[in-house]
Amino acid sequence: MTEITPGVVGDYKLEVAAYTDGVEPSAWTAVRGMTEFTPGQIEKNQEDDSSFDSDGWASVFSTGLSWKAEGTVKLPRASLTPDAGQEILRAAGSNYAEDGFVHVRISDKTAPTKAVTGIADVTFTKNGGPRTDLQTAAFALAGRGALEDVTITP
Repeated sequence: MTEITPGVVGDYKLEVAAYTDGVEPSAWTAVRGMTEFTPGQIEKNQEDDSSFDSDGWASVFSTGLSWKAEGTVKLPRASLTPDAGQEILRAAGSNYAEDGFVHVRISDKTAPTKAVTGIADVTFTKNGGPRTDLQTAAFALAGRGALEDVTITP
């Protein structure tokens, strides 16, 4: 029997690009300083389609799919250069409609040629905390359409 070797959350790489309608990005910018990350999770919209004739058993029917990814980043001190990937997220998180979107690419560092890409609406919120904590921000990427499997050429 083969023993399972678990992966670690640090195996994920998140890259972003400013949103351009209908144009795939030619360059990606890594988001650095992540301390937590949940990669794109598929969520189902499920509706109850049971009736009085179902003998008490519920029945659900999926009517749509969505995805969401989220994480936390450490923010650099004011005197340091901001992280370019974080800045793309922060700028989109401060806007709405198309100006609030980013292109997203998520890959696993253990399989660097495989990834998923999509377009997401961004929220980016600075976290508070005790005076001795490092500054962090939480981000959420709400999918706009499907996550698509892609092959990355090194």
